[in-house]
Amino acid sequence: MLSREASVRIIGSAPSPNAALPMLSACQTDAVVVAGENEMSTAAFGQLLATYPDLPVICADLSRDVVQVITSHRIGTRASDLLAAVAELPKRRS
Repeated sequence: MLSREASVRIIGSAPSPNAALPMLSACQTDAVVVAGENEMSTAAFGQLLATYPDLPVICADLSRDVVQVITSHRIGTRASDLLAAVAELPKRRS
């Protein structure tokens, strides 16, 4: 599906985050797409986001009509920065 889209360039596929890391370091990609959200653990997302904090990870499970974008943002180390980040969190739906 994505390979037929003119505005999308696929750089490769990898069976695991560890296998993807060398490809990501070799080219400047705009996002990582993970097909089948259950294929990667939360720890794997953490590893990708820690290595590339500005790189969005798009998790797509089209069999369940679910797409989720996971991003990471670094903040300062002062307590006031942490409190400001907490204050800016979106409100949770009940």
